[in-house]
Amino acid sequence: MVNYGQPRRLNILPAILIVAGLAAGYWLWRFFPAYFDGWTVDHILRETVSATYKVARLPEPTRSKQLKLIVDKARADIIKQGNVTDPELTVNLEIEENTAIATAEYSVVITHPYVTKTTTLHFRKVETTNIKRVEWE
Repeated sequence: MVNYGQPRRLNILPAILIVAGLAAGYWLWRFFPAYFDGWTVDHILRETVSATYKVARLPEPTRSKQLKLIVDKARADIIKQGNVTDPELTVNLEIEENTAIATAEYSVVITHPYVTKTTTLHFRKVETTNIKRVEWE
């Protein structure tokens, strides 16, 4: 009969799992909030391109003013709801034939505790929608 010895309390597999768990926890603590705010920015951009459906059919002087108001509102919402503090935040709205394209570009600086290192995450969010006039028959 084989006599097995007492297993060691800590071997390589539990050590790797502990390190992986700590790394995942650190990522959730420092980086996940930036990505969560990115989902909010996506939602705001979706609302922005949806709002262009009505405005796209207005005559030109009124149309440009309304589009400018939509972009300004989107920028303000991104700053307030999306917690974006980048002073170089750019929000654009383009209409190409029957497509509206809203983009937001910004950066988020992540500071790491106990060290003087920072990580900069660059985000470029794009939302498109079809604004073709629907003919209900």
